[in-house]
Amino acid sequence: MEEIDRKKSHRTHLSKRKVLKKKLKKEGADKKERHNPKAFTFSGGVKSVQRRVQRTLDITSKREKAPGIDKSNVEDESTPPYIVAVQGPPGVGKTTLIRSLVKNYTKYNLNVIDGTVTLVSSKNRRLTFIECPNDMHGMIDVAKVADLVLLLIDASFSFEMETFEFLNILQVHGFPRVLGVLTHLDKIEDNKTLRKTKKKLKNRFWTEIYNGAKLFYLSGIHNGFYNKTEIRNLSRFIAVQKFENLSWRSSHPYIVSLRIEEINDDDNDDYHQNNKQSFESKNPETSVYFYGFVKGGIMRKNQSVHIPGLGDYLINDIDEFNDPCPLPETSIKKNGTNAGLRVLKTKERNIYAPYCDVGNVQIDSNSMYIHIPDNTVNFTRRKVLFNDDNSDSDSDVENNSHSEEEENLDDDIQDIDESFEGEEEEEEEDDDDDNYYHNDINPKSNSSHSSSESNSEDEEYLPEAVKYVRKLQKSQSVLNKRVNNLSLKLLPSSEVSLENSILYEESSEAGKNKGFSNDDDLMETEYEETNNQSYYSEIKSKNSDNFLFSKNVNYSLKDLVYGRNAKARQVFKKMVSQNNNKSINSKKALFDDDLEDSQDDLSSDTDDIGEILDSFRINDVYIYPTKPKSIRELVSYWTEEKFYTLKQEKFITGGIDNSDDEEDHHIDGGLTNKENEASGNTEDINDSINDQNNDSDSNQDNSMMDLESKVFKIGRYVRIRIDNIDKEWIRNRQGITILGTLLPGESVFGNINIRIKKHRWYPKILKSDDVLTFSIGWRRFQSIPLYSIEDRNETRYRMLKYTPEHMHCYCTTYGPIIPCNFGILAIRSSERTSNFRIAATGVSVEMQAKSNIVKKLKLVGEPKKIQKNTAFIHKMFNSDLEVSKFIGAKIQTVSGIRGQVKKAISTHGLFRATFEDKILLSDIVFCKTWVSMTPREFYNPVIDLPTWRRMRTQAELRRELNIPLAIKADSEYVTKQDRPEKKRFNSVPVPSKLEKELPYASKTKNDSKKIKDKNQVAVIKSTFEKRVANLFQRLSTIQKEKTAKRIEKKRIKREINIKRRQPLERIREAKNEERKKRRYALQGIKMDKQRRKLMMKD
Repeated sequence: MEEIDRKKSHRTHLSKRKVLKKKLKKEGADKKERHNPKAFTFSGGVKSVQRRVQRTLDITSKREKAPGIDKSNVEDESTPPYIVAVQGPPGVGKTTLIRSLVKNYTKYNLNVIDGTVTLVSSKNRRLTFIECPNDMHGMIDVAKVADLVLLLIDASFSFEMETFEFLNILQVHGFPRVLGVLTHLDKIEDNKTLRKTKKKLKNRFWTEIYNGAKLFYLSGIHNGFYNKTEIRNLSRFIAVQKFENLSWRSSHPYIVSLRIEEINDDDNDDYHQNNKQSFESKNPETSVYFYGFVKGGIMRKNQSVHIPGLGDYLINDIDEFNDPCPLPETSIKKNGTNAGLRVLKTKERNIYAPYCDVGNVQIDSNSMYIHIPDNTVNFTRRKVLFNDDNSDSDSDVENNSHSEEEENLDDDIQDIDESFEGEEEEEEEDDDDDNYYHNDINPKSNSSHSSSESNSEDEEYLPEAVKYVRKLQKSQSVLNKRVNNLSLKLLPSSEVSLENSILYEESSEAGKNKGFSNDDDLMETEYEETNNQSYYSEIKSKNSDNFLFSKNVNYSLKDLVYGRNAKARQVFKKMVSQNNNKSINSKKALFDDDLEDSQDDLSSDTDDIGEILDSFRINDVYIYPTKPKSIRELVSYWTEEKFYTLKQEKFITGGIDNSDDEEDHHIDGGLTNKENEASGNTEDINDSINDQNNDSDSNQDNSMMDLESKVFKIGRYVRIRIDNIDKEWIRNRQGITILGTLLPGESVFGNINIRIKKHRWYPKILKSDDVLTFSIGWRRFQSIPLYSIEDRNETRYRMLKYTPEHMHCYCTTYGPIIPCNFGILAIRSSERTSNFRIAATGVSVEMQAKSNIVKKLKLVGEPKKIQKNTAFIHKMFNSDLEVSKFIGAKIQTVSGIRGQVKKAISTHGLFRATFEDKILLSDIVFCKTWVSMTPREFYNPVIDLPTWRRMRTQAELRRELNIPLAIKADSEYVTKQDRPEKKRFNSVPVPSKLEKELPYASKTKNDSKKIKDKNQVAVIKSTFEKRVANLFQRLSTIQKEKTAKRIEKKRIKREINIKRRQPLERIREAKNEERKKRRYALQGIKMDKQRRKLMMKD
């Protein structure tokens, strides 16, 4: 193998021109001096060099990004499926695209797309398809968990509002990979229009994403699916996508629930059915199982999770389950190397869609339907049912004898059930469910013969799904009988709890020699229809020594013994309670060699086997998406070592000396000699099986260690139980369900400071104290924001009543705190409107225990008494205590005279203040103050229930209740009629002695020009002069009017003459052209004659 794996080494050339050239270049021999070194360096001086280098470094730094940490366990190959969200407006083709992709990957035709669809896309990658709903809350939830988004666009209609809204939601929550898909291209018939439409939509798509974003084109639908070639190209691009690890998801583990199961109390089933309404009213909460893959990090029990649309909960229990959609095992060879498969096999194209009709299995909220087409029914072979050697006949004869086999089978079932008839009649009165089951599978028995006719009439009106389920229930009795016919037989039925679940091999030697090489080896014991008692006694005598295998039920033995699973614990308690009612002799049957003493009890206790086998209903059966495990595989898993350890823990065999009390060793739990011999006989078989499964055992040990510590790594398929879930939410659940974990500090409430900006497409500005719905982390909740802006000197955050138009501001709101630098989305309402619904986007800046926002407030007062520069002010404060707090504060009048508060005078808020100048009684005095503002502590989580009511704004309430806006008289602009006259101040006389000492600029000036103007007499016209001036004005006006009319008359006359002369002008021009032509012709003849004469002379 080593010689085959060894690759051929590369051999370089030793003597060729290129080799010699490289050698000379390395030695520096071919280095030539350049003639102009300056031509090969930077030009423009030092500044140019610095500019170019700086630009190169800037471009390089922009391309750098922090590497994402992949926390998935690559060694275990437990990468969870990537989530692919298909988003688009209604009617764009989301369901058809998912059906086409599923058809391309798995060859399945899905008629119903409900919930998630998980499938294997390649040998090392799985995908989970989610159809994104069109409501705002559903789009927000999908954007938080999607790894890849297929954005569907109707080419015949162009972009719609939901597309732009979803793109903005993606930008806030990390912006995963986006692939655009154009549909409905077949509606555009003109090729030229089609090309223009593609180009226009591509450029608009690039504007929203980035230049070069991939946009696919789906031409049309054929037989309900898109074109195979186009879907194949789309799937190839999906396969090569590299998904980034977003910071929020990496720090907050989560699961996307693939299936939800409501836990019902088995003890109260009859009570639920009889008093359903009263029970739900008294118990509106229930426990729910959530199934999904762990993503983002490890999860553990008692961890806090948030379910969007429901609230915060604790994980009450978490268990790991088998992967319903495993990766193909054939991609890894036995020696551990990659097999290098290019194409998956058909059986490896696994799919898991619990709420879709995959493989004729469909699950709804109430039950599970299994549809079995008639042409695919495989009947059990006669040899398996009857152990008849004559059954190896031709297939045609076997197929034609189905009716006879069924009749014989019914007779056999009747013979077996007649021995249990007395006990069944008692059970009919106690349990209706068991009677219903026995009536279905035993149509000829006495217990159901009386009602067979009525049942047959009722079955005519039953739906097809119920008939299929009943057929499946009938097949369970065949399965029970088939198990009885195998060489692996049950222990005596008296040991119901754990002893009933143990099977024995026919003989240790036969098992050692033959093993499980063929399925026919399992059916060597002959079935005798006539004597059931001797048949069972013979089985007991043969199989009493060999302990090998346990009954394959829903739950493993570990779950039954230790009770890790709630359902398994209930089953185990039921078995133990039945076991305690049996005699002590039945307990000896497990360990004692003498089993003949218990033969008398066999006939009375054998119906317990059928009860346990038949008690498992359809809902308890786990349906594997791939081929079910064979008995050989189950034997390889439940090795003798595991059973020995299990029996030690169950029956307390370790460290106890049984030599002193040999008689009571049955009760103490010690092993007998024959049991030790039997365990030794099977060592060789188990060793060979364990050698083949070393890798799987190591992985199982690692997973068991994780289970013990209740820590589940990324990629594990787990089941999470959460209690106290509202039943109304389960009935009205829509979209996907996310269980996002919360860090320890994220359940504490405080003030969140957000750097926010109103979206440019939102039609209105945002107002402080108007409620908004925020999407922060996993949560969606309502809160009341308070907007502010930081002053230039960075001394305070000043409150804003409204958000600015085209710039950022700060928003402080109350809610659960989150880390910094995470995207935040705000919407006013999730109802469908014609406008853009995203109100604002932002990022968290800091968490504050106390807000530092302040608001400007002016306290206004009036002077009551004035004494020079001192004034007594009232109506500004209400008490002397308020005045004492503001002693020394600065005050100011409207005219700008500054002052200061000095002392309180009375208890009614009157105080004394001094100013820099004397003020008037008509002046208004005000004091500038800053008041701290705190956002209201309002937190209303969004619950996806019809009964949940959101908080509405004042404008919405006024609009709904038809209440007009309150008008304040002080806010109205009013024109005052009785305004005071302009004040006139008396001149201040300056003494002549003081005026002499003043500088020249301040002395009084004597302006002679102003005095001269004052002495001139004003010209005042008399009445006669006014009449003369008026007459001249009228005459000039008449003259101007006559001139205008004369000019207009001349213009009209000129136009008439021009029109009259136009024909004559045309004739004259034509004659002139003819005259010129003749003259030019004569001139040409003359010149030609003269030229000839000159030529003759020469």
